[in-house]
Amino acid sequence: MPLFDFTCAACGKVSEILVRDSAEKPACPACGSDRVSRELPTFRAQTKEPAHVHSGPGCACGKPRGGCGAG
Repeated sequence: MPLFDFTCAACGKVSEILVRDSAEKPACPACGSDRVSRELPTFRAQTKEPAHVHSGPGCACGKPRGGCGAG
C-alpha cells in the first residue's frame, strides 16, 4: 500500500495518505473534505561533483587532482 501526497482544495493542507487502491479517493485528514487531488511524485537524485581535471599551466590551484573544483 503506497503513500501519496494529496492537496486539499478546501483547506489547502498537503497530507501524506496511505492508499489501498489507486482508484480510491481519500478524505482530507485535516478537514474531512473529499476534494483532494494527488500530487505528482518528486524524486531527488544524489550526484557527485566531477573530479577536477588539471588543464596544465592554465590551472594554478596548486592542489592535488580533484582539490580546487575549477575547470
